[in-house]
Amino acid sequence: MRPGAAAAIMKKTVFLSAFAFVTGLAVAGALSYAHFSDEARAREAALAFEIERAGSVETGFYTRLPIYDDFRTAAREAELRKHLLGDHLQIAQATGVEPPASDARIEELEASGELVNIDGPEDLYYFYNVPTRYRYLTPGAARGLNRLTEKLQQVLNRYGDYPPIKIALSSVIRPAAYQENLRRSNANASLVSSHSYGVSFDIFYDDFFVDLPGEDPALEPLRLRLGFLLGRSLRRQFHAVLAETLLELQSEGAVYVIWERNQRCYHVTVRSEN
Repeated sequence: MRPGAAAAIMKKTVFLSAFAFVTGLAVAGALSYAHFSDEARAREAALAFEIERAGSVETGFYTRLPIYDDFRTAAREAELRKHLLGDHLQIAQATGVEPPASDARIEELEASGELVNIDGPEDLYYFYNVPTRYRYLTPGAARGLNRLTEKLQQVLNRYGDYPPIKIALSSVIRPAAYQENLRRSNANASLVSSHSYGVSFDIFYDDFFVDLPGEDPALEPLRLRLGFLLGRSLRRQFHAVLAETLLELQSEGAVYVIWERNQRCYHVTVRSEN
């Protein structure tokens, strides 16, 4: 048994229990309105197919991807803390916007094209507790974020043919007032942050989403629920893939990364969009 496998099996058992619970609710809902009808049987078959397909995807991830505890080394984690605040601020001050003092200033910077809204439904990321009004980056940083998510899929597919996974962004731009409020609740937050320049974002590595395929719009709510269940169940595997991606991009000169263990995130500043 490979290192970490026993814990992973326990985690898998917990996930499958949640999986079964969701399945039971979905099937019960489908059968409640017409227990023996052809329509109910067809819906039950469709639900069973979605569950089976999601289970197959989960097994593929589980059996082929390393968990983070197996991937991590002292050298790798040192690389992910090699470039600290000073390096990030140097890039931010050279390539970012003048830090906005207020939310209204963010709107002005969007109108002038200096910031772009990154809240798109087809993107390979989603927002984890980020207010809508702070979902902005400079155009170059937005391209850098898209490059990161595309690279993540490339690294993932070295291990097998998988559906896309999405990362969770837990912080994007921060105006001065927001940063000051953050410092009151988080003693580790700096007085000046590269977030304020629109070139940095945080990736929360304890939450992911698996974008399961499907054609029946009526089953999309089920696929969404299963996608989040899979992402959280397999977060240690996906964390390993994310760390591998960030190490490669940093070595290519595309980003600077700070591993923030207490916040369970990676602080990423885009150096180059190319």
